[in-house]
Amino acid sequence: MKMIELFKFYSEFCFPALFTVEVPQPQYIVEYGSNVTMECRFRVNGELKLQELSVIWEKKEEHTKEVYKLHKGKENLNNQHSNYRGRVNLLKEKLQLGQSMLQITNVKPTDAGTYLCLIGYEGADYKTITLQVKAPYRNITKRTVTVQGTAGHSEWELICQSEGYPKAEVIWHNGEHQDFSAKANTTYEAGTDQLYSVTSTLKTNTSVNETFHCVFWNKEFKENTSAILIIPVGSRRINGRHYFATAGAVLVLFGSSLLFMLWVKKGIHFFFLPYFSPFLMFVDTNRIEIS
Repeated sequence: MKMIELFKFYSEFCFPALFTVEVPQPQYIVEYGSNVTMECRFRVNGELKLQELSVIWEKKEEHTKEVYKLHKGKENLNNQHSNYRGRVNLLKEKLQLGQSMLQITNVKPTDAGTYLCLIGYEGADYKTITLQVKAPYRNITKRTVTVQGTAGHSEWELICQSEGYPKAEVIWHNGEHQDFSAKANTTYEAGTDQLYSVTSTLKTNTSVNETFHCVFWNKEFKENTSAILIIPVGSRRINGRHYFATAGAVLVLFGSSLLFMLWVKKGIHFFFLPYFSPFLMFVDTNRIEIS
C-alpha cells in the first residue's frame, strides 16, 4: 500500500494512537501444497460493530498485491490479485474475538514474502508477517549409465534428479566420504509453480560395486535428502577387441540367415568342401538337368 493510500486509510478512523494491532506469530514456514492461517489481533471492547470494521491483507512487493479486503463490514474482492482468487478466506467468526485470521490454501512458492495486516476499527494500525514456503527434495530419481570414454574404455554417468524449493545445492561423495562435487554438472530449471527441477550428473571411471551418494542440500532451511548409487557388478569396460568381436558375431548371424533364405527360396544347396576347407560350394538344384 502506497503512503498516500495508507494515510487515507488512517484518516477514516479516529484516535489512531489508541488503537494497536499485534501479531502472535510474526513468521510462518509452510510446505508447498499445504494450507496456512496467518493471524493478527486487535482490541474489541464489548460487542463488535461489524459495520465499523475494515480489514485489509496485502502482500508487500514492488507492486503491492491485494490479498483480501473487508470494508466497513462488507467483503470487497474487486481488486484482489489473480494469484489469490479462490484460495483465500477470512475467518469471519473470529472477528468478534479481535482476531483477523487469513487462510491461504494450496500454498505455492510464489506466496512467499511479507504480508501486511491492516485493521481499521475505532482507530487504525498494521503489522507485518513473513511467510516462507519450502518444498523438500524428497523424491530423487537416480540412474547409472555406461558411456564410451577415452582410449576405448567405458565411464559411468551417475545421474540424480529431483524437484523442490528453494534452489538446492547438490553434493557428491563416495563411500569413503571423498568429495566429488566439483566434477559434477548441475542444472536448474524453473518448473510448475516456480519449483526448481534440479539435475546433477557425475562422470566417473571407477571399479564395480563402488558406492556414491548424491545429497540435495537446502541451505535456507538447513535440510538435506540423499540417494545412494552403486556401480553395478554387470558393468564392463568396453575395448576395441570387444567391439569388433561383437560386430563379427552380428555379421556371421546375418550371413547364415541369408544363406538359409537362398536355400529355401531358390533351391540352392551348399556343402562344405572336404579337408576342413573354410570355403563353401553352392549347387543350384533348379538348373540340374537329368538326361
